[in-house]
Formats: sequence, C-alpha cells, structure tokens
Amino acid sequence: MSQLFFILNAPPLSFIKSNLYKKNIELEESAPYIKSVADSFFLSNQFRKNLVLYYCTSYQGMPYVITFEGSKLRYLGPSFFSAAHLILRAKNHILDSNSRDGKLTPGISVLEQSSDWIFEKHKEDKIVQVISTCEKETEFSQEITKHSNVFAYGFEKLPLSINSKKMLLKHLVVDEQVIITNYLLGSVR
Repeated sequence: MSQLFFILNAPPLSFIKSNLYKKNIELEESAPYIKSVADSFFLSNQFRKNLVLYYCTSYQGMPYVITFEGSKLRYLGPSFFSAAHLILRAKNHILDSNSRDGKLTPGISVLEQSSDWIFEKHKEDKIVQVISTCEKETEFSQEITKHSNVFAYGFEKLPLSINSKKMLLKHLVVDEQVIITNYLLGSVR
C-alpha cells in the first residue's frame, strides 16, 4: 500500500475543552476540520496506517503544523471527540511542552512551520488540490487519484512552484470532502 498524505488548512487553535461539550459558535468553524482528522484515518472500520495528515493551523498568530502519522498513531478513535482531544493535547504542547497535559501521544508531532514547509517537502509528489465549488458537477478522475499521493484541502491557492491537479467536488464542507476522497481512494487502490 502506498503512502498517502492529506494536508488540511485548518482555522486557528482557539477552542478549549469546555467548548467541545456545548453548542458554541467559536467551535463551528473548527468542527469540520477536527472531524476530518478522524474521518481521514478510518475507512470502512479499517485504520489507514499508510496515511500522514498535516493539520496546518496557527495559535496566537504563529503558524503550526500538527502531524498525525498513521503508522505510529495511538489513541485516535473514529469520533470527533477523540480527534479533538488529540488536537487539544497538541495545543497544550505548544503552551507548555513539559507539562503533563502537553505530553504528545505517539504518532503526533508539532512543528512551528507554515504550510509552505509541507509543500516544499512534497514538491516532487503529485499533489491534488481538492476544491469545493458551487457547481453541481463533481470532477473526479480515477486516473488523477491513482497517480497522486498528496491531497490538499482548504487551500484556495498553492505556492506557484507546486505542480498540482485540481479535483472539484460539489459544494461540501471539508470533512465531507475528506470522506469522499477517502472513499474514492479506497475504490482505486
């Protein structure tokens, strides 16, 4: 099975643990991205060990990349809450890496980098930019997917040095885009 990479351009880390258990407007923006973490790794009750997910975010104006490496990842379940708690642990690591709450679980790392670092790292790979459009048509090519291993979500533009293909999906939020991509990847791999 070939290595896959998902890159999420997520909103800033502004939620706290208590936001997870009540309806909160502040969490509405982050919720689809948090859910995408679990949705990326779980497909038909199987865990994707061949996936690396880059969660590009920021905290207090500084860019961060939280990396979830499937082959080493522990303590991620298929639920929103499981993913949210791992992201909160990464946020606590940013605040104080020596604290008990800031200890990262296996398979997660936090880098003070922007998304440009990821695209530079994968400049030789075939990148698919997944775009949500208002059009009713969905443009999905099994040929593009079969020959690609990096999928970018939530990016309006990629760095000019990046050669990429576009996959247009009808107007969907990011977690639905991830689910559809995962489903389609599962059917061609």
